[in-house]
Amino acid sequence: MKTAIGYFGIDVAKTFHVVCVKDAHKRSLIPSLKINDDEQGYEQLRHCLDTLKDKYRIHLFVTGLEATGPYHRKLVEVLRQWSDIALTVLNPLQTAHYLKSDLRRASTDKISAEGIAQYLVEKKPASTQFVSEACDTVKHIVRHLNGLSKQKTAAINRLHDQLVQIWPEFERTYRNLNTKQVLALLTVAQTPTQANALDFDAHKHLTIGGNQYTLRSDFITAVQELARSSQPRYVKLALEPIIKSLAEEILFILSQIDQITTVLQGFFTDPDNNDKPLLSTINGVGDVSAALFTATIGDVNRFRSGSQVVAYFGVNPGVKTSGDTVHCKGYIQKRGNSIVRYYLFNCVLAMIRLKNHPIQRFYQHLVNRGKTKMVALTACMHKLVLIMYAMLKNNTPFSMNYAR
Repeated sequence: MKTAIGYFGIDVAKTFHVVCVKDAHKRSLIPSLKINDDEQGYEQLRHCLDTLKDKYRIHLFVTGLEATGPYHRKLVEVLRQWSDIALTVLNPLQTAHYLKSDLRRASTDKISAEGIAQYLVEKKPASTQFVSEACDTVKHIVRHLNGLSKQKTAAINRLHDQLVQIWPEFERTYRNLNTKQVLALLTVAQTPTQANALDFDAHKHLTIGGNQYTLRSDFITAVQELARSSQPRYVKLALEPIIKSLAEEILFILSQIDQITTVLQGFFTDPDNNDKPLLSTINGVGDVSAALFTATIGDVNRFRSGSQVVAYFGVNPGVKTSGDTVHCKGYIQKRGNSIVRYYLFNCVLAMIRLKNHPIQRFYQHLVNRGKTKMVALTACMHKLVLIMYAMLKNNTPFSMNYAR
């Protein structure tokens, strides 16, 4: 038996991988092979492939593996270095539905590897076009920023709960606990009594966590007046250490967000002419969002149409109808990155508040036609992705004349 192409399925795990190789007739060329996720295991895999090349005259291995969080990344880096590998990173949903269609009741590592190899033989999926390392890094940074933002919101909510019990007047006056000088004050004075006794001249410049904070004179005057007019608390809870700790925690998170944002902005900024990402020319899209969208799309030429980018972002509508009786309500697929959709949704919210913006006009047109606001917002997300695709495809900045 001679063949020119081998179909190479890998079931990825945390510490080891199971390999199955089939020919074009779905016949296994080797028994299942188990390799460790280390250099010795990769050498074992390379030796196996070289043996198959000599024995069956294989010149190309069509290779498939599932995206499994971080566990497949190291293996992907190794396989991309081998010239006789055509690599496809598969969505686990694809192989899961394929195995179900084959009526398989058992599920083992060996069966999964065989199923992936068989899927490659039958479906012949296109090789994955990987984004650059810079784009991949940006996506990880934005994911970390999103996590920091959630931590900040949780800490601010807890701070509101504590303040309202011992200094409710301050909590009502300064609702935005995202302000650095408000947080800096709370590290040295958590109650009206402490604020009255505080020497503001000595504490006008504060050093917290290695960062300098300055309290404005008008802010100091307002706090002093608020402290004098605050009502005494009859139930005296000792919550001052909690408030101080939360204020310091939020200030630390804010400093981390500033640092990470500065690093992120440098990925798509030319140091010679200070150019920003092309997508940042869209009114309503900030630098962080522009960097994330640019990194997510990567090489725009890997998409044949704007509809593919829409599906990649997960904002394409899903439709389910059958005959005259089944007409399910349509929803977006949500198959892409949820963080990307989060930023996309917030960008659209900003745009519909801008007068004469193409997205705002489109949104108002849909609402006037009787569409619900959420349906209109979703349609605007769809339209924004198409605009971004056209901008990157033609390398042209944003224009307010879009969709006039």
